Amino acid sequence: MKKYFKILLSIWFVSLVQGQFLDAVRIIEFDNPTQRTRTSSGFVQKGGAPRIPEKLNIEGAALRFSGDTTAAITIQFLKSNGEWSTPQLAKIFTEPNSDRFIASVLDPTLQDIQAIRYEINSNNPAHFLKGGVFEKIDEKLSDQIRPKLKRNPLGVDKPKVIPRSEWNARDPKYSYSNHPYFDKMTLHHAAGWAARSLDEGKAAVKAIQEFHQDGRGWSDIGYHFVVDMAGNIYQGRPETVLGAHVGGANTGNIGVCILGCYHPPETNWTCLDEMTYETEKSLVHLYAWISDTYGINATLLKGHRDYFGTTSCPGDNVWPMLPQLRADITLFIQYGEQPTRFALFQNYPNPFNSSTTLHYDLPEPAEVRIAIYDILGREVKLLVSTTQHYGYKQIVWNGKDDSGALVSPGIYFFKAELGPLTETKKMVLLK
Repeated sequence: MKKYFKILLSIWFVSLVQGQFLDAVRIIEFDNPTQRTRTSSGFVQKGGAPRIPEKLNIEGAALRFSGDTTAAITIQFLKSNGEWSTPQLAKIFTEPNSDRFIASVLDPTLQDIQAIRYEINSNNPAHFLKGGVFEKIDEKLSDQIRPKLKRNPLGVDKPKVIPRSEWNARDPKYSYSNHPYFDKMTLHHAAGWAARSLDEGKAAVKAIQEFHQDGRGWSDIGYHFVVDMAGNIYQGRPETVLGAHVGGANTGNIGVCILGCYHPPETNWTCLDEMTYETEKSLVHLYAWISDTYGINATLLKGHRDYFGTTSCPGDNVWPMLPQLRADITLFIQYGEQPTRFALFQNYPNPFNSSTTLHYDLPEPAEVRIAIYDILGREVKLLVSTTQHYGYKQIVWNGKDDSGALVSPGIYFFKAELGPLTETKKMVLLK
């Protein structure tokens, strides 16, 4: 029995850390739907969440499906008195360039909900993917004064941003609240809504806004910026106002969402996207501008999962890239745009007596091999042998060979193969 309970607890915990769709839904465990029944007019199918995790104060639910986007879906909630609420017809929000859609019900009057059930009536089959709830999260601000910005006239130029008018944004439903300060930057993924062109990106951002406004009940799209897979950057909310992307940590937090699904465990549909080179370049420039303009140190950039651990966002294919992104953002602020050529620079210091740093530039992802040789041409230490992303790179040599032994003082050479460039430079190791 204890072993069985542990298995159930493990399953329940995993359900809590799946990727939220559009950072608006807390994922919970749903039963497998019932067998689909054929009717004279189409199909009927039922399912539900038999248990709502404790301490979740909810105000609605959202379910994700694939298939018939014209389906009629009703959702009910089990109250604490044991009675089911009246079935409510869900609003349907389709995902552009996909057969997936979200069915949602928002009801702020809900209290102490114990379970959820739904019914699908469709002309053609609709397949349940996952579901979750809308949490009631109030973020109170003690100071609504717009902070004064210390703009650097020689700082990072703002990247090109597609204005709201170009993606046909709606006006906010009610007034924004100003950030009282700026101290956070967050990266998200949309867990879908992939867009590989400007037209697809505009449609995706518009669809996200519609779900956030009409499905979730927010004033506007929750993100400050959205970036598509072609590197186009879209303005969401003004970055100077409070967003709705990390419930409980939105104050002072500027949120950016990349379109696509980057978390392979979401195996009930294709979710294997890799961040494109164009997206990465745009993120580095955008975050460098945000960091420089609003005084947020690049080291403060986090993924959504880094706050409360209740989501996989921004996905396992993106989250490990954050340390490199932070480093590239810092370099962008210091040196500007990414390198335009492959280059190898003289080590510093030179001569040296304990360690020295080698610098090189990669204008694009490339195979990199850097090795140290003695004066007789024998390889002493292999420093790098891998594929690296673009950027301003550096690596430290501590004067040891491949076996970990200190080498003798003298003249050494470092040879770098950087994509199409092969170059060798001399260094001197002192006693």
